[in-house]
Amino acid sequence: MTWSGAVHMEPGILMFTGAVGSAHMHSHAAVQIMIIDDGDVTVTDGDGDGHSEVVRSVVIPSGAVHALSASEGARGRAIYIDSTTGMGLRIRPAEPGRGGVADWSDRGQTAVAMTDRGADSDLEYAARLIDSLSESRQPSSVRALHPALEHALTLLHERLSGPITLTDTAALVSISPGRLGRIFNDQLQMSFSTYIRWLRLRRAMEVMSSGATLTTSAHEAGFTDSAHLNRICHSMFGLTPSAATGGLTWN
Repeated sequence: MTWSGAVHMEPGILMFTGAVGSAHMHSHAAVQIMIIDDGDVTVTDGDGDGHSEVVRSVVIPSGAVHALSASEGARGRAIYIDSTTGMGLRIRPAEPGRGGVADWSDRGQTAVAMTDRGADSDLEYAARLIDSLSESRQPSSVRALHPALEHALTLLHERLSGPITLTDTAALVSISPGRLGRIFNDQLQMSFSTYIRWLRLRRAMEVMSSGATLTTSAHEAGFTDSAHLNRICHSMFGLTPSAATGGLTWN
């Protein structure tokens, strides 16, 4: 079963609606909300031998290893929220590295039950789901980002077409590389290098959405070549770039 449908991208969020496909074990630097409308989708987590569950809705934390197996005719929505945004920080688990597919499914079902579908567009419904997920977190439990991290995040978006190192970025924000690396792990629950790979992958998808070739997209996003883009896409989506984007229309 392949992925085909519509994708909406804007800063901090990517939303897919359509036929849901399968994906090998992977992890991405975004919080993923998935809602299945038709058919069956089995999520397997990366905990030891892996636990599997057929889900109707699921919230997968950033960095969580998982795989998807979809039945014929499976359809639904997948929403990816950048974990560096206010939305992403509010809905990520309070305790990183905890839980598996059963917890992810429970959280997804609770959010869906709390959110009236109504006549909203898919994007409006996604925003309301995020609000429902946020309600369980006390505002005081969401720490403000360190000023050096905020500065670094702004700079990184502007430098994707070229080489990026932790040392150079740390110098630009007047902090030691070790300290900046620790702040990334502490506040974003991911390494500096993981976040760079995610940013490059998003940029490559944006370029591909305009009709560019895989090679052009790879170079404009700062990947060494199309093979490099292929490896990162597979590790973060469990799919090759062509499989991930071939059947999509971009809004």
